[in-house]
Amino acid sequence: MVFTGIKRTFSLKNEEQYETIGVFWDEMAEIYGLENLRGLGYGWHGDTIEYAIGLKNGEIDGCNVRIYLPDGGWEIAMGRTEDLPLLYTEIYKSGRLEYEIEEFTDVGDCVIHYVRKNG
Repeated sequence: MVFTGIKRTFSLKNEEQYETIGVFWDEMAEIYGLENLRGLGYGWHGDTIEYAIGLKNGEIDGCNVRIYLPDGGWEIAMGRTEDLPLLYTEIYKSGRLEYEIEEFTDVGDCVIHYVRKNG
């Protein structure tokens, strides 16, 4: 599977990524519509994360990253967008991630597909 999108780097300090990545989502949703997008978190280094937003179908204008993702080994978590920090607390209890793909709906639901580091 290949993920194409627009990549930015975000700080993980004080869990500020929830707000700053949220602003990135708001910017992109204004152009493409929230339910047409998916976000990819990867490349955790110290206190930063690489994060890209792309279209569920097709290639987003201004694409600056192409990531080759594993075809298998994905797990799924679902919940409410306002509970995202709690969802990730549960996910991380079982170990670090290699990749996470987030999708959100206009009614406040979210789906997270994730692959753990080293399997």
